Amino acid sequence: MGMSGGDKGAVTIEERIAAPPELVAAFVGDFRNAEQWMVGVEGIEPLGEDTYKLEIESPIGRIRPEVKVLEHSITTVRWAYVSTVEGGGRVDIFPDANGGCRVSYEGEFHLKRGFLDRAARLVGAERFARTNGERSLSRLKHLMEARRLG
Repeated sequence: MGMSGGDKGAVTIEERIAAPPELVAAFVGDFRNAEQWMVGVEGIEPLGEDTYKLEIESPIGRIRPEVKVLEHSITTVRWAYVSTVEGGGRVDIFPDANGGCRVSYEGEFHLKRGFLDRAARLVGAERFARTNGERSLSRLKHLMEARRLG
């Protein structure tokens, strides 16, 4: 399950969330909520059916990729970048025995060819993806658990 492959910038992170899986799936699946939990996302503009323009702080400054939500179910939310950035992400939500869930976040983020030379891309894409992924999941956990109590 090793994540190698140079500039892939791909990460998988898991977190337990003490909130009902359907609550988490509904929240994550509505991309308008992304700036509340996705670290680095500064702005979201809905463009149409399941398509959004995001403003993201990246290793090379602010970028504005478009994102398309490919799947949104009670167990999985999956999206892909359709401009500027290659990759996408998915969140899988597995109910656990205590009425909470285990959430797995998989993200892949690399800049399209031509944006930067290879050396600059290699620096930081993976670290950036991992740090943001970890902080995002942790933020999602706090939001969801607070919401459940609130």
